[in-house]
Amino acid sequence: MREKKIIGDFGLFTTISVAIVGVGIFSCPREVIDKVGSDAWIVTLAAGVIICLLLYLIYRVMMKNNFEDFTNILQNTFGKILGGIFAITFAMYSIYIVSLGMREFVEVIKLYLLRRTPTEFILMTTILTGTYLVRGEIGDLVKFNEISFWLMFVPAFTVLIFTAVNADFTNLLPVLNNRPINYLSCSKYILFCFGGIEIAYLILPYLKNKNNSSRILRKSIMFVTLFYLVVMILVLAVFSKSQSKILLWPTITMIQSLEISGTFIENWEGIVMAFWIFFYFTSFVNAYFFSGEIVKNVFKLKDIKLSSLLIMPIIYVVALYPDNIAQLYAMQFRNILVLLTAIFLFVILPILILLVGKARQRGKNTNET
Repeated sequence: MREKKIIGDFGLFTTISVAIVGVGIFSCPREVIDKVGSDAWIVTLAAGVIICLLLYLIYRVMMKNNFEDFTNILQNTFGKILGGIFAITFAMYSIYIVSLGMREFVEVIKLYLLRRTPTEFILMTTILTGTYLVRGEIGDLVKFNEISFWLMFVPAFTVLIFTAVNADFTNLLPVLNNRPINYLSCSKYILFCFGGIEIAYLILPYLKNKNNSSRILRKSIMFVTLFYLVVMILVLAVFSKSQSKILLWPTITMIQSLEISGTFIENWEGIVMAFWIFFYFTSFVNAYFFSGEIVKNVFKLKDIKLSSLLIMPIIYVVALYPDNIAQLYAMQFRNILVLLTAIFLFVILPILILLVGKARQRGKNTNET
């Protein structure tokens, strides 16, 4: 499978886009607006620039290592044991984040759609559905992402255009009216919305045209940043910063508040739930596949079918652990260990890979002379 370059430019673009955009888009505006008010859209734009730099760092790591499998890169750079530990840490972090996202997904489903359905049943159904898709090949995952892209973003942008009718864009003022500490404190919330860029480690080795990958990665981040920017601006414009702070899921409330006479849609809750399911499930499946591939490669398992079965109970236990939404958000945003792990995995680790590789190359050149 490694010799088959099966993923085109559009497959890379859609995979990065749908893997990043998750359920955070529905809850994150409240957290960011609570910290910086009408400057939330500026913070979103800045976060997009930061994520673009981090994604370029991932690209450099892959390019300098001839687009090898990510687990092989880690083990070749740091040794079998330490490299394996780093790889498993990455997989566990990804599982942890996507599991908490699943619990948020389930809570909303129960609130708006399946009020009497047990949490455990919804969790197991979602996990089993994701496991069925993950057990296929990476080509199947990319095809799923390509189809999901149109089903997610075409209706989403259409609905957002309708919401702009009732928007008051003077709510975006004033700008740059916060202390620097406020921007720093809200960065973890908005950067969390961009989680999922690690999927690039999995996808890049399978590209047909690797020379074009840097440009496609940049375009995908620009698209996601634009989408988040539009959502953040509309939430502020529709509700103002004072109202947005008290809404648990302001994006959902914004779509629900639509009242357009003459349209064939009477109940916008169905539209909201369709968005919610697609936006979570795509990010979940991609993170699940990424983690399954790492576990498979580290432990030399036959295929991802076995590694996905090993991960299933971990996702279930982590997702079921929080007692309520408040504890869930505390585990996501206020856990210092999670924050430090993210900094290490997305910033320090790729820099270390590049530095160690450069030092080895320099030592090799010295020995040859």
